Amino acid sequence: MGIRNVAVSLTATSPDPGELEQDDINRQTQLEQIAEALRALGTVPMTRDQADELAQRFCVHRSTIYRYRARLADIDEATAVAGRTRGWKPFASRLTSEQEHAIEQTINDLHMKPGHLRVVDLVEEVEARCRILGVACPSRPAIDRRLRRAEGVVVRRRRIASPDVADAGISPPRPLLAERPLEKVQINHAPLELVLVDDLYHEPLGKPYLTLATDVASRSVLSFVISFAPPSANTVSLCLALVVSPKTVWLWQLGVHGSWPMAGLPQSIHLDDVPEFKTKALRRGCSHNDIELVYRALTPQPVGPVERLLGTQLSKLKELAVVDRHLQPAYRSSSKESPPTLTLREFERWLAAHVVGHYHEEPQRGLTGETPSQAWAMHPMPPLPPATQKHCRIALLPCISRTLRQDGIVFEHLRYWHPIVSEWRGRREPLTLHYDPRNLSRLYVPHDDDFIELPLADPRLPAVSLREVQSATRHLRRAGRRSIQPCLLIDTIVQQREAARTAWTGQ
Repeated sequence: MGIRNVAVSLTATSPDPGELEQDDINRQTQLEQIAEALRALGTVPMTRDQADELAQRFCVHRSTIYRYRARLADIDEATAVAGRTRGWKPFASRLTSEQEHAIEQTINDLHMKPGHLRVVDLVEEVEARCRILGVACPSRPAIDRRLRRAEGVVVRRRRIASPDVADAGISPPRPLLAERPLEKVQINHAPLELVLVDDLYHEPLGKPYLTLATDVASRSVLSFVISFAPPSANTVSLCLALVVSPKTVWLWQLGVHGSWPMAGLPQSIHLDDVPEFKTKALRRGCSHNDIELVYRALTPQPVGPVERLLGTQLSKLKELAVVDRHLQPAYRSSSKESPPTLTLREFERWLAAHVVGHYHEEPQRGLTGETPSQAWAMHPMPPLPPATQKHCRIALLPCISRTLRQDGIVFEHLRYWHPIVSEWRGRREPLTLHYDPRNLSRLYVPHDDDFIELPLADPRLPAVSLREVQSATRHLRRAGRRSIQPCLLIDTIVQQREAARTAWTGQ
């Protein structure tokens, strides 16, 4: 029985053939010489002496000459002498039918969504479908090859500067490297293409900014802060305070289940070289905790892990505007055309759950396939003592300057008092006060290498956040209130909380 052959074109494709094309031409000439020698024997059986002579002539084994003649008898072409090509056949798939179907179905589903399709989103969706089917997930190159074959699919890929645009005189920036966790911490900001609403009236608050702190060595997220004010030293300070603090209580308050062990005192912090990150308050807080501030020159190409994280992982935040969050009817949009929107607390909960449950457990190419959780566990950082932890956290909080009054210190219409204020009466220079925007129940005043806590003058008042105070102040101003008393301000906040709780539970 003859052997099925695959005819391959071996013709040179250019007037001046390269090394590979010249090898193909020599191979074609050799096959034609073998075919002519075998045809000269006619159809009579080939003797052993004839086979030995041809084998010596073409530097092959005698058995190979017999195989050559059998293939030529099956198909009278010179290329048939070569037989089948070794290795995997062109365009033959190594994937199973289930894997091929998962990729095809995912491409079709993502292609129907508005906007460009991203390879990273396609890979994640294929991984999820393969887990449901109970089959191994194909590699990213295999998925990308099938995406390139798809017709009519617009794919957004990373932009690479062309040779005519790139400046050859400027060398590419070197990536930021670190050997141990917290050796180098990178902080950056990004505006989010997502409109958030308030918890009470469901009115748009605008598009927030995301401040993100990442550890260079483990690629883990150390903290994040969401604010509606442009990036400033205050957002960096608040982000650093969360880096130092354990996040167990914070996750419990958000309602997120999971472990976030990444915390500690950084050795150095890398920031963009812009004026808003060079304030005296930020420098003083970092110097107080022996943290080195390193300012990076702004480059057109992102070079750090925090930029890659903002560019890949957090780009999927745009899809939150069209995700059904299974909220109560009171929080759903009245228009069928407009998508439901997220409140600030819901977005914080989603982002924290995404970091804990997804990003920290996802293998990273920069970690040779390890996850950020595994990289952090290889070099666990010892927790700071509670006293040191509290001292570092307060020193990194945002700070303000206020003049001492006879009745204490007033901040955002709230009055604070401590017995030491009586000793400071007559002091004309302003005091530096540290505050936590999430809890304004007390202020912190530096005193003798330590901090004195100034609580609210009325201990019956509950803890409130800066956002709640500012929202209640705007509400009272619109109502015509010129003078805002602390009790009236707190009553308004309590009423807003109760209204939001009633709208949430539907009772």
